Amino acid sequence: MQRDLFSHSGFSITPEGGRREPRLWVRRLVIWREPGEIVRDVPLKPGLNVVWSPDPGTSDTAIGHGSGKTTFCRLLRYCLGEASFAPEGQRLLTWKAFPNGHVGAEILLAGRLWIVVRALGDRRRDIVIENGSFDDAFRDDVSPTGIDPLRIALTETIIGEAAPLIPSPIGEAGAWEAALAWATRDQECRFGKHVEWRDPDTDSRSPVRGRSEDDRVMIVRALIRALRSEEGAVRRTEQEEARNAGGYRDELTLLDRQIRRARASLVAKFGGGEEPGSGSGLDAAGFRAAAAARLADVLKLPAAARTTDLPRARAEHKSAAEALSKLTADLTGIDQTVGAMNKALAMLRAELPEAHARLVRERNPVCPICEVPIDKALAEGCGISTATCDVGALQVRIARSRSEVEQQEAEVATLEAKKPRLKAEIVLAQQRLESFERTVAALERSFDGRKVAVRAAQRVVRDAEDYDALLAERESTNRALEQTEARLTNLRDTLAAHRAAVAETIRHLSGLFDSVLKELVPGDIQGEVRLDGRGLTLKVELGGDRTTAAIESLKVVAFDLAVLAMTIEGRTNLPGFVVHDSPREADLQRSIYHRLFGFARRLEGFGPGPLFQYIVTTTTEPPEEFKVRPWMCLRIKGSPASERLLGVDL
Repeated sequence: MQRDLFSHSGFSITPEGGRREPRLWVRRLVIWREPGEIVRDVPLKPGLNVVWSPDPGTSDTAIGHGSGKTTFCRLLRYCLGEASFAPEGQRLLTWKAFPNGHVGAEILLAGRLWIVVRALGDRRRDIVIENGSFDDAFRDDVSPTGIDPLRIALTETIIGEAAPLIPSPIGEAGAWEAALAWATRDQECRFGKHVEWRDPDTDSRSPVRGRSEDDRVMIVRALIRALRSEEGAVRRTEQEEARNAGGYRDELTLLDRQIRRARASLVAKFGGGEEPGSGSGLDAAGFRAAAAARLADVLKLPAAARTTDLPRARAEHKSAAEALSKLTADLTGIDQTVGAMNKALAMLRAELPEAHARLVRERNPVCPICEVPIDKALAEGCGISTATCDVGALQVRIARSRSEVEQQEAEVATLEAKKPRLKAEIVLAQQRLESFERTVAALERSFDGRKVAVRAAQRVVRDAEDYDALLAERESTNRALEQTEARLTNLRDTLAAHRAAVAETIRHLSGLFDSVLKELVPGDIQGEVRLDGRGLTLKVELGGDRTTAAIESLKVVAFDLAVLAMTIEGRTNLPGFVVHDSPREADLQRSIYHRLFGFARRLEGFGPGPLFQYIVTTTTEPPEEFKVRPWMCLRIKGSPASERLLGVDL
């Protein structure tokens, strides 16, 4: 019957070439009460390792629970870089029982030995040594290193190029701890979901705690090489736009509620009679017009009044006065400029006749002294006159004077042409100013005489204006939502294209998932892994789509083992190290549980030696052949205290 239980099917994988051992495995876990005094020394091996705490059933002398299986798993995690090994209450009890206690591990990383020793007490003294020994870690001259050297080495060696793809809330610095959380999921999560790894109550301080399911799916995809670097940026943008769209929808809901209240209030204030405004409904323009008319009637304003708001009317009056003052100043300036230019023109015009007469004389000159023609004087000489004249310069001066006259006459004409328009604008400005003066005076008189009625009418005006502003805000928000949703559609199309680009990896994982299920469950069972816009989903069909608690636990275990098989093939950025803490307690059937051990043993046969390390804790009695070494690495009991992992009651 035992042989039938583990009968082999067609499951087969091709192990990564050139590898002879897991990329990461723990060779030994040691617990010290104090340096030199060992409480537990647990040897481990590549492949399957079983930690068993027998459940005696009806016996009252011992129980399988409370023996330290989960503590063992957490101490492994602690040695592999997690920040804490227990919830705060349990840590305090451990510190009290082991004030100088330590836990250490011999870790093989890519064939290199790393020694890790971490304190259990309140004095934090973490030591990480490459190619050393536990004795080296306890030497007095060794200074604490902290756990970061190991985390960095694990990130570089195991996570590698996938580290930059880890979602930003976790980032490259937390990439290894995210992978460790998946590889060593909390027993408290009850194997309920394949992307739930850390229960908040365990106080693990893992960076995956509190992260969204979408972030955890992205971690899985990054580590199984089903995520392109470009997709991360697109997804972050898509998430931001989705948050924006949600905010706009919430804002629209609030605005619609405010608009309904404001509209009902305005209708009530207008007496419930005929609705103000034009058309078939109550619109903002109609409310504003009706409210303004009511206030104008209360204030007894002039028919031409443009506002019923006294501060606004005063501001408009001031603006109109300033406009009139400017126009008047412009007209005065033109008059002054024209007067000055006319004076200059008169002087220029007076110079022109004299200059012209002199030019005539110079062209036909007579000596002003002796009245002898110049030609003769030039021929015979003149001993009396010494006066000379530059005829060319005189001509230039005359031409320049004429040009200046023409230019200034044109400027005067231009300025004169502006005056009628300015005078007309001044008349209009005076009329506007007088209108505003009348409005301001009427408003001031009305405010003094009818304050209660005015204030009531003013409130209606403000309500109408607020209603108008709400409608405008809703229109703006709705427009922003439409634009955001359009961008979201484009981004989601891009994400779908990215998912399609890694479809082959998901198909391969889906095939392994289906094969693992067939190894674990007798009968006609089918499994599928899907990647779509809703995330990474697991589907199991066993007489129809099944979603019972037992099936959900089975999905998680099969998913982890399928990914472990991918890692053996060298197709992931994972360590090939998996810890399942009491999966039987998560409603996994006994027959399936037994097949799990057989399947793990089968995996050991792929490669020159086991290329993974799989640690399972259980209270259920494992199959007979796994109750001994090399598979049984630790056997503990719930009582007496000396049989527990730490050997004491906490």
